[in-house]
Amino acid sequence: MTDSPATGLFVSGGSVPGPATTHVRLAGLAVRSEPQPVPRLPRSAEELPRMPLAVRDLLRPALLATAEAAVAEAGLSPDEVRNMGCVTASDGATAATGTYIAQVLAGPGPRWLAPECFLHYSPHTLTGELCIALRLDGCAVTLTGAAAGVDALGYAALMVRSGRCRSVLVAAAHWPQPATVDDESVPLLTTAAAILGGGGTVGGWGGVTGWRPGGGHPAVRRDDTASSTDGRGTDVTAPFAALAGWRSSRPARAMELDCGGSRLTAVAGERT
Repeated sequence: MTDSPATGLFVSGGSVPGPATTHVRLAGLAVRSEPQPVPRLPRSAEELPRMPLAVRDLLRPALLATAEAAVAEAGLSPDEVRNMGCVTASDGATAATGTYIAQVLAGPGPRWLAPECFLHYSPHTLTGELCIALRLDGCAVTLTGAAAGVDALGYAALMVRSGRCRSVLVAAAHWPQPATVDDESVPLLTTAAAILGGGGTVGGWGGVTGWRPGGGHPAVRRDDTASSTDGRGTDVTAPFAALAGWRSSRPARAMELDCGGSRLTAVAGERT
């Protein structure tokens, strides 16, 4: 078993018992990470109208490109893509907008606050943007909190198994905010996406089953022991990265993901 304190993700290999149900197929998976500085307020207020909005101009295109990569790998037809649902996990990925609003109000003042920022304030913004860009007509859900990465995969599998959606795009984003205003470090922007269920020609390398959400409401539950020690939030993309590593190892055994008190089992092969 491995324990990643920075993300609160626990990964165990071996034979993992689970409910006697067939798993939901993993048909596509993409994880990308690159250094991406959070936009800083310019020294002159006159430059604010030209300042990029973090979520709209940086986070959104990165998450969309990752989602498109997962859709392409899944080999879904245009009709299957259009009817696909969407579940997004975010533990503060849109916090850059809140930071921007607070800094402008405390500094240059409200007259310099870009009205567009309020369209990219809610975590559900990421879900809505993906649905619009990819023309998804299925159910759209956003989960937040320490367990959001595992819960998003588990909830998407439930949507497929219950017949609400034939396939679901599951996306996640993690973009640590600067610890202080004077923090000049450049954080990594990590985006991840997976396709559960559906048709397609690629996939069959594995599936997910046995979702066991943690205590309380899984959408908002926070486990302080699972949060990162630098105060920048839990990396909800960690379960997707673990799945990518598990896939590259050509798994023969099941793997259990445990994050924020929620659990999910990944199984090798494809079941019909």
